[in-house]
Amino acid sequence: MKATEIKKSALAQFVNKGYEATSLDDIVAGIGIKKQSVYSHFKHKEDIFLQVMKDVVDEEISFLKNFFQERKQAELEEVLFQLLVKYKERYLHQEDKNIQFLLRMAFIPPFHLRDFVIDQFNFYNHHLEQHLLEVFIKATNIHVTAEEGTVSFLNFLDGILVELIYANNVENRLNISWKIYWRGISNVI
Repeated sequence: MKATEIKKSALAQFVNKGYEATSLDDIVAGIGIKKQSVYSHFKHKEDIFLQVMKDVVDEEISFLKNFFQERKQAELEEVLFQLLVKYKERYLHQEDKNIQFLLRMAFIPPFHLRDFVIDQFNFYNHHLEQHLLEVFIKATNIHVTAEEGTVSFLNFLDGILVELIYANNVENRLNISWKIYWRGISNVI
């Protein structure tokens, strides 16, 4: 139980302050345990971070699996747009720190853990890409290949994720960009 609480607190601190600025004192402050208690579960802050990163990636891969499974009969347009909306909602929802953590660490990984973070992010991204590829393979109302559709959507998603981090009017930008994107890959003019 305590290890889970420690990881949850650490996740929030890593999102808010980044790895370098987060101390063990910050992590334990909100959960009512002493710093020394952390060492019965983890060797050091880096150990906590590595476990949090793995947990977040595993949870996000499960999210993707469930998301695409629930929409396996849906049309491509609905699946893609709903995925964008889910990312937006989950990023903006303050209790769900996973997406915020993944993005922060992908853009600004701890220097000495960069390779590990990039490997984990690439592992996650590979799963996302595979799910998208399957959806594009089944699509009939587009005039791009499955690979072109997947790559172009991943680039579109990357742009929206950056908008979530830096822009104020994400909703409007998402809707306008989506219309143009969908018109570009579909048979709809």
